[in-house]
Amino acid sequence: MTRLTLLTEIPAPYRIPLFNALAERLDLRVVFLRERNPDRPFLLHREELHFDWTVLPGIDVTAGGRWIVLNRRVVPTLRGADAVLIGGWNQPAFWTATAWCTARHVPALFWVESTAEDARTGRLEPAKRLALRAAAGFVVPGTASAEYLEGLGIRRERIAIAPNAVDAAIFGAAARSRSNGPCRVVAVARLSREKGIDVLLQAAADLPVEVVVAGAGPEEARLRRLAGPNVTFLGNVERDELPQVYGDADVAVVPSRSDTWGMALNEAALAGLPLVSSTVVGGSRDLIEDGVNGFRVPPDDPAALRDALCRLVEDGEFRRAAGTRSREIAARFTPDAWADAVARIVDALTN
Repeated sequence: MTRLTLLTEIPAPYRIPLFNALAERLDLRVVFLRERNPDRPFLLHREELHFDWTVLPGIDVTAGGRWIVLNRRVVPTLRGADAVLIGGWNQPAFWTATAWCTARHVPALFWVESTAEDARTGRLEPAKRLALRAAAGFVVPGTASAEYLEGLGIRRERIAIAPNAVDAAIFGAAARSRSNGPCRVVAVARLSREKGIDVLLQAAADLPVEVVVAGAGPEEARLRRLAGPNVTFLGNVERDELPQVYGDADVAVVPSRSDTWGMALNEAALAGLPLVSSTVVGGSRDLIEDGVNGFRVPPDDPAALRDALCRLVEDGEFRRAAGTRSREIAARFTPDAWADAVARIVDALTN
């Protein structure tokens, strides 16, 4: 069986089902740089990790708004691999792995979620172009990232689209509990400027809706000051409690100013909700059929967001049909689909 080492930053809960599925197809070892990012308060469910994994020793620092991990013993974890899947280009360990693969003639694949509209795009362009030359192939979550790489000169046949996914057993089982009362709009996000929650608060200020915000972060105090009486802040909500947050809602909104994917779209779609997203959210290209299961609106545009919400609030029949279509679309975004795509490109490069 092909031996794949996957090098990535942290064991984010929504990635675990993907890695479990991949471990059924390849001899997989996942190497995490740290157990947690201090800005991402994820609860790690260790009992759900059904693959070989380790956390590298090291230290982490935050400098200039960037989180950097300095690891030891990167190379020993790579020995014996037939291929290495590298989770980005923003950490020193990723460059160590790239150099090792080049020296040992081991195929290096880059897992790229950047898009042309990501606010961070352009920050590491010279380094990215070095990585492009060293890579044997690329894994991306969807259309926006694939087009970004094509714009950098990568041929489409070198790109595997492995769709981002969440656990359908968790989010597909959300109990729909709304039957009356004002339309409830939910936003699940870290409360930071790039997530655009302030845009949602402006858009919904004079609408007959309830707005529920699930998340925590540095913008929380400011957002609470901006919020009207129709807004409720839940604070940080752990994964196992999120399905009911979606089940209690009628519409999900992801109003980001910058967002490479937007996992809340997967979660809300599986829960059967209509989706409204800004056009910069990478996942909106694949999870939203504009005017069918929701709307894509320009970022930082409260008026456009308000118009989209009005359409969903005022037309209950459309809202219900949109939610049904969201669930149908989300059914294609599974851990098995992700693992199949990764396994295919790894096998093509190693056999």
